[in-house]
Amino acid sequence: MKKTNLIGMTSLLGGISMWGWRALGDFMGSSRKLSSYGGMSEIDYSGHTRLVDIMDEANFDFVDQLPWQPLQDGANYLITMDLWLLLVIVGAFLLIVGGLFIKK
Repeated sequence: MKKTNLIGMTSLLGGISMWGWRALGDFMGSSRKLSSYGGMSEIDYSGHTRLVDIMDEANFDFVDQLPWQPLQDGANYLITMDLWLLLVIVGAFLLIVGGLFIKK
């Protein structure tokens, strides 16, 4: 297996796992019986994980210095996209690229 396919599969599985974990958290937070045990109602499952939430905002100062406005808008969109969705898109892209360039 090529490195591109391995990284793509890892990214895809990580994104799907994050989405499943979020869905399970939403399910557990919405149930009254499950949320009454152990203070589960205090946990906020509604927030989505984004790159901006994980990293310091100073890491994204380069976006304001990009020369073309549509490029800035695209970079801002990717930075504020949900992390699980970004991982799934990157993983699928890497799997497609790895599949196109397989040498037989």
